[in-house]
Amino acid sequence: MHLHAIIQIPKEERHTHPVFAKLPELESFAKSDKERKILAMFRTFRMVGSPYILPPGTPQEPSSILRDAFRKTFKDPAFLREFKKMVGDDPTPLTPEGQEKAIKDIPRDSDVIALFKTIAGNDPLPQR
Repeated sequence: MHLHAIIQIPKEERHTHPVFAKLPELESFAKSDKERKILAMFRTFRMVGSPYILPPGTPQEPSSILRDAFRKTFKDPAFLREFKKMVGDDPTPLTPEGQEKAIKDIPRDSDVIALFKTIAGNDPLPQR
């Protein structure tokens, strides 16, 4: 069997490349709410990448400075040119607020987390 699907990250942004645009979204194969939550976890972990997390109680000023620095970086024409040269695509940054929301929205159901760990690990996949 040959199966080709795509997982859009973030979910709302459909890839514009003609080959990818006609592929079904992986979530369309989910048969249950649990499977949709597992895909949501995967999508969120990929979307936020390696977030910069400040410890609780960090004063507002250093937090604002860091957020502004990230915003300015992704508006810098020299950075954008170098990024495109290295990656071959335009950057699609997730704002600090977007990362915070995405992390807060990760499913917390213990059965979903356990199944996600199984799927992401080296063990055989469970029966559906």
